[in-house]
Amino acid sequence: MIAGVAGLAAAASSVGMLIVTADGRVAWVNDALVDLVTGTRNPDSPFEARLAVAEAGLPLTGLHPAAPPAVLDWAGADGEPRRLRISCRDMSAGQPSELLLFEIVDLTGEAADAARAAEAAVTEAALAALAAGQRPAPADSGLAEDLPPAGSSGPAAGGRDTDAAGGLDLEDAAWLDAAAAIVLAAGTEAPSPAQPGGGPEAADAGYALDHSDHALDHVADHGVDHAAGGADGHAADAAAAAGGALPAAPAVDPLTGFATRYAMAEELDGRIAAAATAAAAGTAVEAETSGPAGPPGCLLLLDVDHLADVNDLQGHTAGDAVLRGLAHSLRAELPEAMLGRLGGDEFAVLLPTGGGGEGLAVAERLCAALATRPVAPGELPARATVSIGVVPLDLAAGSEAAFAWADLALREAKRAGRNRARLFTREQYDEAALRVTVTSRVAAALDSGQMSLDVLPLVDLASREVVGFELLSRLRDGVWPELGPRGFLAAAEHTDLGLHLDRWVVLRAVNALVSGVPGRLYVNLAARSLHDPAFGDFVLSTLRDGRVDPSRLGLEISESAAVASPDAARRLAEQLGAAGCPVLLDDFGMQTGAVVALRNLPLWAVKIDANVVRNADANPRDRSLVEAVVQIARTAGMLVIAEGVDRASLPQVLLDLGVSLAQGYHVGRPRRLTELLGGPDGDDVTTVMSLGNRR
Repeated sequence: MIAGVAGLAAAASSVGMLIVTADGRVAWVNDALVDLVTGTRNPDSPFEARLAVAEAGLPLTGLHPAAPPAVLDWAGADGEPRRLRISCRDMSAGQPSELLLFEIVDLTGEAADAARAAEAAVTEAALAALAAGQRPAPADSGLAEDLPPAGSSGPAAGGRDTDAAGGLDLEDAAWLDAAAAIVLAAGTEAPSPAQPGGGPEAADAGYALDHSDHALDHVADHGVDHAAGGADGHAADAAAAAGGALPAAPAVDPLTGFATRYAMAEELDGRIAAAATAAAAGTAVEAETSGPAGPPGCLLLLDVDHLADVNDLQGHTAGDAVLRGLAHSLRAELPEAMLGRLGGDEFAVLLPTGGGGEGLAVAERLCAALATRPVAPGELPARATVSIGVVPLDLAAGSEAAFAWADLALREAKRAGRNRARLFTREQYDEAALRVTVTSRVAAALDSGQMSLDVLPLVDLASREVVGFELLSRLRDGVWPELGPRGFLAAAEHTDLGLHLDRWVVLRAVNALVSGVPGRLYVNLAARSLHDPAFGDFVLSTLRDGRVDPSRLGLEISESAAVASPDAARRLAEQLGAAGCPVLLDDFGMQTGAVVALRNLPLWAVKIDANVVRNADANPRDRSLVEAVVQIARTAGMLVIAEGVDRASLPQVLLDLGVSLAQGYHVGRPRRLTELLGGPDGDDVTTVMSLGNRR
């Protein structure tokens, strides 16, 4: 995908473009951004270009896909102050890479006019290739490849295989994403909806890439024929914003007869603008209507739950039948609402009146009605449930914000179990903003050496000797607010950053063992690491490279991760355990179904959660639970470790119950790994190994 963007954007782009990975690394920059930060478009190498941009101090902090474009001050390479308009787009299309595209427009002097002219030329070439059924090639290649015919199967042009149902392959999907990026770049100079002069035309270019993932999803799920309202719609939308000569984008989705994303966005912007004008009129409006104007309505974003299962098991024709049946049901349930299909399995409903409470009530009624109504009668005997996000229009400054905020609420509905509705709240926005900020801080700290490790002793209760240490990640970047482990580990847990953090800790654990740390070291694993097929090999190869006995490195799988992903947990535990690494079940006693995980995983030990252990000396119920865990563990040949031993009365009680090992403030307080290594304060990195390319 990065290569596709690079080829399409090429050197002719006058809008600075920057792609950043989930761990905060600069993956790609275009020549325009290099020119902006260095004054030259001819750096010594692509690496030097990325390095120059990374060190330029661009004001990217706090920007994320859900936020509107920001106009910010920045000192250029010549020291002169500049005004930049920066927007952030999600390029991941739901993939684990989580790429972010930053578009940077220099508003200083006549730079914006130059950008418009240059981008118009680039866009015209890209769209001409689209119209001719060709993939625009990288600027320096002089080549263009024919796209496979819609609905074809078997080998495509160039010998590549397409999906059996006629969909594009992964390279085609990446190309569509890149096409959306270059088309969007042509429209980014238009004023944003929140600025003077902004309007529907300005918003069209803005949302084109913001929702390009929906077009990609639909191409992947349903082939090219039904993507007319998706990728092609994006091209026409952005071309209109850039002043291109292509015909207007289609207003009707050919599969369902609903409005397309373009038409929905245009209607949204019109209603939001009208509501803002009415609100600004104030007293005059109240006088004419004998009272204040009512809420302007709500946007509902619907996603069909598990449609991919239908496509995989019964084919894309069945999937299309589900979508048509759902469209029929929506018309029957909401005859007065404007209905749209945004691409793939995502629909939109625009309610003409009411606020958030009314919109949520409609959404909950829809969930209940659709769950009991068969879809596609006569074609497919199936039912489909939906997850819905709701946002009141009086909160949004334009269609882009409305779509983004409804999507945040939709994600909350999915996290809550699907087949339900959620209303957008400011907390969802703040949580997303915090997640982006926190993960950026952790990624930067990993690269700059501001991430460090503490060690928590593990004590044998019988001998009171320290037999090992648990490694605890600590963020010490000097940035306010300070973040403890709970502040950043939860944000990284299910992302690639969690995987990178785990690998970083494993490397430093092996470094420490090579450097002479006594006993065994224990590393907590993020949920993301369980699903990485290469993580087990990484751990074992790192141990081999350091010539460290695998028995000296313990890996802890949390109870919640083991319950949520039992197969992945078992595969990793079997691989590491067979090689000699002790595998532990961490935080036991807090999840329903944990006993099953305890029984099915090949474990060396189980760690009882501190919330259970802490009152084992005073609460008979907790004491009975500890005793039961000990009995199960003994039967399975496992040791039992107690967490949270923070009082003098606990060690003897636990020892009497059969607990072998313990950790907690009473038996041993945490300290920095540097102290254990005897090195200088703040330096817990040995020279035995470095992270290098092992990410």
